[in-house]
Amino acid sequence: MTDPEPDARHHLRETVTRWLDDLDEAEPAPAGLAPEVLASPEPAPDLFALLGQLTALTRETQLQGRATNRLHTDLSAALERLAQSVTTADVVARRLAEARREARLEVIGELLEVRDRLTRGLDEARRRLAALRGLRARLGQRPVLAALVEGAALARERLDDTLRRYDVQEIACHGEPFDPALMRAVEVVETAAAPPGTVVEVFRPGYASDGRVLRFAEVKVVAGAPSTRGNT
Repeated sequence: MTDPEPDARHHLRETVTRWLDDLDEAEPAPAGLAPEVLASPEPAPDLFALLGQLTALTRETQLQGRATNRLHTDLSAALERLAQSVTTADVVARRLAEARREARLEVIGELLEVRDRLTRGLDEARRRLAALRGLRARLGQRPVLAALVEGAALARERLDDTLRRYDVQEIACHGEPFDPALMRAVEVVETAAAPPGTVVEVFRPGYASDGRVLRFAEVKVVAGAPSTRGNT
């Protein structure tokens, strides 16, 4: 075997030298990397480190997704509660009307109590006035009691006018059949003067307004069930 010629050996050495120089040069960076990453002095991570970072990032993304779902659920519930609390103009108007009606009923209840006291005082003054006899009575207490009766009667009349403006009516009871929807029997009496179930005395008057019972009447009723012979 003969040695290669000098030109061939020279060409071979240059080829090997260029190949070794190419191996020593760094590979070009992948496309899309930020310049600051390329300029960072930190060494490039190996494959295992990169997989670990990707796994941690995936886990964090999952946790963030769950937190977002919980936030969405809480926000939806809050919006639903807010929608339920927001009322339309019709609802507000209806609630205001109900509030005014309840306030009116409270005022009416107080007026009825005042009327009861006026009636008791008027009845007592009339009883005492009727019991007065003789000249001394006429010259002494009678004028005072007469003025008291007149004033109390006038006050009750004006109070009744106010109740009528509120559309308040007294429940008719005396001589009527007992109606548990309007009355409360506080005493039962045995008598043949009236049919069974008839109201013979009213202890405390009842009142109604616009089909609503404001106060049940307290009455005395004849014992026994009301007769139904006229209805059969």
